[in-house]
Amino acid sequence: MSYSFVIDTFAWVEYLIGSTRGRSAKKYIESGKAGTPTIVLAELSKWFLREVEARRRTLVEMNNVFEFIRASTLSIDLDERLAKAAGETDFVMKKKIQDWPMADSIVYATAKAAGATVVTGDTHFKLLENVTLL
Repeated sequence: MSYSFVIDTFAWVEYLIGSTRGRSAKKYIESGKAGTPTIVLAELSKWFLREVEARRRTLVEMNNVFEFIRASTLSIDLDERLAKAAGETDFVMKKKIQDWPMADSIVYATAKAAGATVVTGDTHFKLLENVTLL
């Protein structure tokens, strides 16, 4: 499966809570052309565990969501090539955008390597090319 869209953590969370932005993300997530970087899976796991701790979600629900993500999007591993590109991206972006996180560098480098579009609502991405802001 190839991918045209890289789904960022922001887009996944909005989709999962059913917000207006999440409804906008739905067409990308369910397009059959979406990829989810493994760093996003890590961030989603952390988000879900906070939700479970606050009793807003359950571990069963978390497992079901991760199964849905595996079934509906391509899981994109951080390999050596992407790690190097993410490091280069991070080096440049930290000079341009205050508080730019490494996770965003990984997401952006992942999209860039495939000629894909990042789907997010994260304002860190607002001035970058090939980004769809929700």
